[in-house]
Amino acid sequence: MPCLAGIDCGTSFTKAVVLSERHGQPRVIGKGRTRSGVKVDEAAGTALQEALAQAGLERRQLEYVAATGFGRYGVSFRDIQVTEITTAARGAHFVIPDTSAILDIGGQCTRAIGVTDTGRVRVFKSNDKCAAGSGMFIQRAAKYLEVKLEDVGELSLKATHPQPISSVCAVLAESEIINHVSAGITVQDILRGIHESLADRAGALLNRVEMKDQLTLIGGVARQAGIAKALEDRLKVKVNIPQDCDFICALGAALLGLKRLTGKRSVAETAAREYAN
Repeated sequence: MPCLAGIDCGTSFTKAVVLSERHGQPRVIGKGRTRSGVKVDEAAGTALQEALAQAGLERRQLEYVAATGFGRYGVSFRDIQVTEITTAARGAHFVIPDTSAILDIGGQCTRAIGVTDTGRVRVFKSNDKCAAGSGMFIQRAAKYLEVKLEDVGELSLKATHPQPISSVCAVLAESEIINHVSAGITVQDILRGIHESLADRAGALLNRVEMKDQLTLIGGVARQAGIAKALEDRLKVKVNIPQDCDFICALGAALLGLKRLTGKRSVAETAAREYAN
């Protein structure tokens, strides 16, 4: 029963998943999360240790470690690094096999990914403007509006007259928020306006990857109910949100690590048989 880990070094949080395989079926046995910061290797180790503790394992029992995310090259103990585009596709396909379009609103950028029916990346597009099109803008807006980030999603759902944020530049968008506050617009309406603006920008990306009638939303922002509602209303699609949506890339890394490990074992076994003969 091989045990291996996938680590997603995101801009805001670092997530780790410990995976085991029994009778050919992979299953998650441990998860861990910590803030990323500048010490990538340390954050990866902390998240992994939390996942190992939940799994009841020690580091030495891991056979393979796959890293993904912006900080993947900084993980000194990795066996392989994989792009977050590939891991997002593989992880989302594993939990929702019929998914064909994925939206990952991360802290740094937003990605739309079209996938095949086997979980391979068919095409992807990412925003090339600035933080106004990513989850980091929501964090900055929440701080300015003096609300907890975990409350943003529910507050957004309570909006009655959403106020759109038209600027694609984060600095100008913050100026719009300040103007809304000065005009007496409610926090709920401002937050829903931010979600709707993100949904509009995401829609432009999704159209370029040929989204059909549904999409899979992953990443930390997917935990905000307001963004899912905005996407459904603006894009007229069904939005699927996997359980543990912010661990999907870490899961995908672990699954790809398992595939690589299985392949190496197969090669070794073939070589051993040929040598014996």
